[in-house]
Amino acid sequence: MIAALQRLKVSAGEAELPDQLAAFGISGHISRGLKGLFRSHPPLDDRIEALRAGA
Repeated sequence: MIAALQRLKVSAGEAELPDQLAAFGISGHISRGLKGLFRSHPPLDDRIEALRAGA
């Protein structure tokens, strides 16, 4: 399962808005909490770490 999540992480990459569009997205230090409210799944890093901790 960890290997599958790592492959998914590599293929998906981090989505960054170009500077010209940053005003239309949620960005900055405060955004981490705001983004969490709208996520349907935890970040891949958190899921991988949870699997490692449970193993």
